[in-house]
Amino acid sequence: MKTTLRRVLLQATSLIGALVLILCVGYKETLCAEIPEKAAQIIKKIEIRGTQRISTAAIKSSIRVKEGDRYSPLAVSQDVDAIWSLGFFDNIEVEFEELRDGLKLIFVVTERAMIDEIQFIGNKKIKTKKLESQITVKTGDYLKRYLLKLDEDKIKELYIKKCFNRVQVHAESKTTDGKTVVIFNIDEGPKIRISKILFDGNASFKRKKLLKQMETKRKRFPTFIFPGRFDSKKFETDVEKVKEFYMNNGWLDVDVGWDITYSDDHTTMDITLHVTEGERYSVENLSIDGAALFTDEELKGKLKLQEGGPFYLDAVDKDTYQLRLMYGEQGYITTAVKEKHTFSSEGAKVDVFFSVEEKDRHYIEKVKVTGNDKTRDNVIRRQLTFYPGEKLDTEKIRDSQRRLANTGYFDMESGMPAGINFEQGSEPNKQNIVVDVKEGRTGMLRFGGGFGANVGVFGDISYTDRNFDVTDLPKSWDDFLQGNAFRGAGEILTMRFSPGFERTEIMVSLTNPSVFDSPYSAGASLFNYLRWYREYEQQDMGARVSAGREIQRDFFVRLSPEFNIIEIEKRDDTEDTPQDVLDAEGSYLKAGLTLSANMNRTDNIYAPTKGYQGESSIEVAGLEVDIAKYKFQATKFNTLFEVPKWGKHVLAYGGTFGIAESTSGEDVPIFERYYAGGYGSIRGFRFRGVSPVDEKTGDQIGGDVLMLVSTEYLIPIYKDMIRAAVFVDSGKADEGVSDINFDRFRLSSGVGLRLNVPFLGRSTISIDYGIPIIKKEEDETESFSFNFGGGSSF
Repeated sequence: MKTTLRRVLLQATSLIGALVLILCVGYKETLCAEIPEKAAQIIKKIEIRGTQRISTAAIKSSIRVKEGDRYSPLAVSQDVDAIWSLGFFDNIEVEFEELRDGLKLIFVVTERAMIDEIQFIGNKKIKTKKLESQITVKTGDYLKRYLLKLDEDKIKELYIKKCFNRVQVHAESKTTDGKTVVIFNIDEGPKIRISKILFDGNASFKRKKLLKQMETKRKRFPTFIFPGRFDSKKFETDVEKVKEFYMNNGWLDVDVGWDITYSDDHTTMDITLHVTEGERYSVENLSIDGAALFTDEELKGKLKLQEGGPFYLDAVDKDTYQLRLMYGEQGYITTAVKEKHTFSSEGAKVDVFFSVEEKDRHYIEKVKVTGNDKTRDNVIRRQLTFYPGEKLDTEKIRDSQRRLANTGYFDMESGMPAGINFEQGSEPNKQNIVVDVKEGRTGMLRFGGGFGANVGVFGDISYTDRNFDVTDLPKSWDDFLQGNAFRGAGEILTMRFSPGFERTEIMVSLTNPSVFDSPYSAGASLFNYLRWYREYEQQDMGARVSAGREIQRDFFVRLSPEFNIIEIEKRDDTEDTPQDVLDAEGSYLKAGLTLSANMNRTDNIYAPTKGYQGESSIEVAGLEVDIAKYKFQATKFNTLFEVPKWGKHVLAYGGTFGIAESTSGEDVPIFERYYAGGYGSIRGFRFRGVSPVDEKTGDQIGGDVLMLVSTEYLIPIYKDMIRAAVFVDSGKADEGVSDINFDRFRLSSGVGLRLNVPFLGRSTISIDYGIPIIKKEEDETESFSFNFGGGSSF
């Protein structure tokens, strides 16, 4: 039976093959006969048919075949492609007509319809103008079906952003009385917001910890930041992030499922993530082979993975990098570190092996500087913490990059203002260090003004240059206008005229942060401040010089002699003047000497996200103002976590402590006392609204002790350009040294907004709303505080 069936199939196959062969041979003969027949003919005429709006001349100008040419199938095919590329047609066909002495070549085209009108049907929640701005097709365009499909997706994306997850969009075109109308039919569906995000099975981590791994958030205040929008693609990524978080903490067999439930009216949704944790893996054995420079204990002490501890999946790469880093700091930059881990057949245990291949130590042969067409080489080199001839230290290289970025000389908007790379030196174990900088705008001329809660409205005509060179005289007027003069030595020049209703400032200052490329700095300034307080007017004219030294990395000490003429005059429009103001009326000569120390170990001096900064000063003054003042201020910055595409969440906290004492046995004059309240102090209180008061008039008269503590949480809204702030401020200004205690402390809390606008340079617009929580009857409160455009708080 099987043999008979096989024979029948074989005969049928042979018959089909013979028929196919005969047909192919016949078709080939016909085709071969036809092509030579046409190819031998001359194209006598070319005709375009089917056009309505497009001129035949425009089509003929796009084709290469001409009348009188011999017929070529390839050339005609290429011309069809050329006509198609014009974008005006839905279909193109080629026809031939036999003439006596040749061929007529005919291109038959079907023109695309032109859109006469666009309609939106069913859009109730989003206005038609908004939808029109989103789509690609416009009236007057030729109708292209693929663009309609793209516009459907764009409209869907817009609705999904508005929390309409079930929106349906269908585009169609209709032609009536020769008029082509594109219609977008929209079924919006309900507006659905996320009400809850729940977890079950998460025995090892709290819900809040897992929510931090997700970009999907439930609806909460403020809704413009947390609208409770559900994006399926983003949510799927979030599920993977939760799994990755578990795996990075040792739960390698974790599984995460999810389901969604809707409210009866389908306006809210609850998401539940079901976590099956499994067993946590641990490190049974940890070994490092091939290391001679360091002991096993030294290397293992730097690792996150430890014997007997959890097996963190993300620690595998981090520990490998940490070992390379340890060798890199000692100059062994080519040392290879490989990691291998194996799973035990018994239980959730892992053996981890690191193999180290130590190679030669590298030394720095040359340090090259490139990209600095204006900044001098020595200005860049003095920021470097490494030198030719010493071993190559990768930690010093990273630190040098940070120091160069913090100078402000280079283009911060480029993302890499100062890159440091290696190139092979003259010997295998020697490297040249190439410092590549991108020059930025260091000089800023500003005509404008601003507003500060502490200083009121003010105008501002100022020029600041952080890379000034007083010896670089212009060779021509164009040289000066194009910024090719007075630049490149790293000196800091500031000139300011800032008139205002509450304060006027005139100041000129020049500082050389590294005299003759040494650790020593020098500077001088002239100033004239005029300030109108509620009870009196104060004018302060004088000069200050300073000399300093960098004691160690980022730690500076300065000595600043200063000579002032201070004039105090009571306000004529004040009915009751405090006795302390009357006692202080007049003109004073003041000669002072200030010893200050400051340190800045932040990652960025303009928008710090980690590190700390602090300043301490002691001032002793004589002549007609006999005082001694001490002040200390410090702030710590911590990055709590970073949300991709949003930015870093930063916690900043710190405080200020100050004491003023008279060295003549008399009271400290009112113009040298401390006050609290206002921007940069205790928000929610008025500027100088917290201090001891005059018993008779109730006016603030200042104190000899200042104590401030502040905590601020910065939340990125759009990178570091727009950030929200939540703060708690506390402190006081009190009468004397005996009041150094926590009695009479004020407390406030509130929210704020920080705007860093590029065209304002490094100025920040700060808006804060503070609510006093603990206050005294004599205090003056002010909920809103604004600061725009900088300005001294004198």
